[in-house]
Amino acid sequence: MTESQSFPDVVELNVGGRHFTTSLLTLTKCKDTMLGAMFSGKYQAIKDQDGRYFIDADGDNFVYVLNYLRYGELPPPNLVTTIYREAVYFGLHGMVEQLELSPSLLAQIHRDSYRAQFTGYHKIINAILDRIKECSTKNTETTTSLLVVLFAREKKKKLPNFDKNHTCFSKSKNRPKRMSDVTFGPWRNKSTTEKDVMNCVVFDLQEKGFIITQEATGQCGFKCESPPENTEDSIVENCTHLCYTLTFHWWKM
Repeated sequence: MTESQSFPDVVELNVGGRHFTTSLLTLTKCKDTMLGAMFSGKYQAIKDQDGRYFIDADGDNFVYVLNYLRYGELPPPNLVTTIYREAVYFGLHGMVEQLELSPSLLAQIHRDSYRAQFTGYHKIINAILDRIKECSTKNTETTTSLLVVLFAREKKKKLPNFDKNHTCFSKSKNRPKRMSDVTFGPWRNKSTTEKDVMNCVVFDLQEKGFIITQEATGQCGFKCESPPENTEDSIVENCTHLCYTLTFHWWKM
């Protein structure tokens, strides 16, 4: 059994190298939090070489945690996302709930929920970034373009000889044939279009700091003809997947 630990009324803290002085009442104001547990006396709190109680967290952000405990004060709007992470880390449930009502976090929650309908969505982002990295080592232009192919649903094929495993490509009158770099689909919500998903991809890549433009380049150019023995009722079936050119601009900042 670990012996209970007692604390002074005024507590000296070392939070990630930044020093604070506060009261034990403030630290234990919310009992069901990390700080409440740490200074409850039930656990052995770690001290630094100068005798301050050490907390492994960002000292600059801890200012807002402490102000919430003291005054119920929330951080300014531009820091909501950053301090939200700290509130979750310290188990400040009341602070978490209040911050989740802010515009920036409500938007983030909505976007996360929206992305959840696309199984493997984050894999397409990583696939695009991996492909861009591969292309950039050989690039001699100011931009890098990828062909991204999307399909909301997989339609039943009429022709038995239609190759479902073909590689999609884009081909137009004034452009050379371009094979798909990344293909993604189908997804659960059929009312969400390929354009919606493409906009989501572009938004997330732009959030990472990339300068990107997109262009819809039409339907995949792959087609399949009915077997030669069916000459009387010849059928041509086209792939319905949609192609988008995603261009990364490396000299626009």
